[in-house]
Amino acid sequence: MQKKKPIRHSEKNIFATVTSRNNFSTILDNAKKRWHWLPSLLLLWYSCAQPEPKPAGSSLPASVQQHQTSRLQQYDTVIFPALEKALQSGDVLLRLGTDITSEMLRQMNQTDKRYSHCGIVNIEQDTVFVYHAIGGEFNPDQRIKREPLYSFCHPSENKAAAIVRTGTTATQQLQIGQQAKSLWAQGIPFDMAFDYQTDDRLYCAEMVSKAISHVLQDSSWFQFTRINNKTFVAVDNLSASPLMRFIQQFSY
Repeated sequence: MQKKKPIRHSEKNIFATVTSRNNFSTILDNAKKRWHWLPSLLLLWYSCAQPEPKPAGSSLPASVQQHQTSRLQQYDTVIFPALEKALQSGDVLLRLGTDITSEMLRQMNQTDKRYSHCGIVNIEQDTVFVYHAIGGEFNPDQRIKREPLYSFCHPSENKAAAIVRTGTTATQQLQIGQQAKSLWAQGIPFDMAFDYQTDDRLYCAEMVSKAISHVLQDSSWFQFTRINNKTFVAVDNLSASPLMRFIQQFSY
C-alpha cells in the first residue's frame, strides 16, 4: 500500500536552537525545581520556536539537503518497513523529537533520557495507527490524536523511535490498542497541567499508563517520578517497568 508522505517543516538542529534561546539549559534546570513553570515554558516554546522566515531565494546548504535526503531514504527503505512489520496492536511506541519541547521533556526522565514522547499502536485493517496525547502546532484542537505510523515517526520531526511491548496476554494486548482508540473517540484534551489525578485531560505518558492500567485493572506495574513535591508519570517510568520489554530501537 502506497503511503502518502506528509508535508513537514525542515528539521532544525536542536542544540543550536537551544543555545540561541536565551540559555535554555538554565530554564530547564529551573523547570525541574519548579514544576508549575512547565505550562509557561511550553507557551514560551510556542512563541519562540516557530520556523523563522527565510530571505527570498534562500535554501538549505547542499550538505544539509544531502543529509536530510539520506535520512529520509533510510526511513522510507529501512526503518519504516521494519516498524510496520514488527508492530502489534497494543504496543507502546516511543520517539525522540527534534524540537525544544522534546528536549525539555526528555530531560524530565530520570533514568532513561533517550525518548521524549509515547503513544499506543492499534492496527486497523491494513493501517498502523498511533494514538497519543499531544499539544502544540501539529495538533490544533489539542485532543488525543490518531496518527498514521509513517508521520508519527517521520524524520522531519524525529530522530529516534522504539517499540516497547507489554508482557500481557494476546487478548490483553489487543484490548490495550482498543482502549487507546476509545480514549481518542471520547475527544479527551491535552493536559497542560500534567495532573495525573484527573481523567478529563491527559498528557502522553498518562494516557498510555491509564490505558494499560484499565485493561489490567492494576496500576502498580509502573512507578512515578517526583520532583519538588510534584508527582507525574514520565516516559521512562513506563519503558523501565518490569512489565515492558524493548523489541526494536532505531536512530536516524
